[in-house]
Amino acid sequence: MLILLTLTACANSGIKEAPVAMPAQLPSAAELRVDWWHLLGDEQGRRAFGQLRPSVYGATAYVPLASGQVVELDAAGTIVRQTQVSDSLSAPLAVDAQQMVAITGDGLALLLDRDYQQLWAFKLNALATEPALLTPDRVFIQTIDGRLSAIERITGRLLWVFQDAEPDLTLTGTSGPELIRTSSGEAVVTGLANGKIVALSTVDGSVIWEYRLARASGKTDISRLVDVDAHVTLIDDRLFVTGYQGDLVAIETATGRVLQATGFSSYRAIQTDGQWLFGVNAQSHVVALDPLDLSIIWTATDFEYRQLSELLVQDGALYAADRQGFLHVLDSQTGQWLTSRHIDWRGTNSDPVAFADGVLLQGYSTRVKSLQLIRP
Repeated sequence: MLILLTLTACANSGIKEAPVAMPAQLPSAAELRVDWWHLLGDEQGRRAFGQLRPSVYGATAYVPLASGQVVELDAAGTIVRQTQVSDSLSAPLAVDAQQMVAITGDGLALLLDRDYQQLWAFKLNALATEPALLTPDRVFIQTIDGRLSAIERITGRLLWVFQDAEPDLTLTGTSGPELIRTSSGEAVVTGLANGKIVALSTVDGSVIWEYRLARASGKTDISRLVDVDAHVTLIDDRLFVTGYQGDLVAIETATGRVLQATGFSSYRAIQTDGQWLFGVNAQSHVVALDPLDLSIIWTATDFEYRQLSELLVQDGALYAADRQGFLHVLDSQTGQWLTSRHIDWRGTNSDPVAFADGVLLQGYSTRVKSLQLIRP
């Protein structure tokens, strides 16, 4: 039986740590200005689906609500369209020029055209909390039981499914598939709850290569968690991926050969500005690293155990939200804490998203705010 655990600032010992309090006077080296915001009125704003976040395609942001609606916003914050897609949604939308995939709270994957007409529905075996991966001929969806399904895009027919052995206890949430090129052809690569990262042939789902980032150890169930919940980050021909209570590794995409590895427990994806790597470790320390040897350049400990989101890198700044509803900004070169702003009184489990010239953040109260960083 698979038991899902929402991680609440657990240290390696499994003891819940108190998040560091925000100072009475927040830093003011920059200002986060709210350009516009909406309270979208989702009465079913369930924390079970708290990872909902906007998806951006072109000049439009697609905001999914747990009540099953999708709200389209333009760069000025105008509501362009609001459509009831299903009774509930559990994941952000996957959108391209022709179609989109919505995933419902009862485990249906819906392929929709740009007018929200349903083209097919595929029944998943479990809940999905991350968006589908769309390719010209396939749709890839990973569910929280570790199953990765490849679906024929034109028909909705299942082409293949991959599932490795899963531990009894795992973190709520999953990694998500990404396309790479290997020496054996095109592949999808993803992380699993058993501490592995695997590259699978897009044709038949066969394993091209795999690597174990961490092995379960310890006396308690929590201390044995080794999930790879973060998406992989692709830079040229290298993958960077982290695992909870595991390592940060750089992997050659063609062969799966490990190029570098260093201890770095995290359930958030690595980001890059093209020069350095940036990550959030399990203690919510923000770390900058050199991609050549994974050495640490700087570490910011200002937000310890505040359960930071994935980072957004934009114009020399790093953005991260926390569960208490704050959006924080750091200077990417120095790690200096520039400013913070409280965004949602109910908190958020959403990642900040780049949109137009600003940043979007979706909160538990269904507030969606667009913010600009103003530097002196």
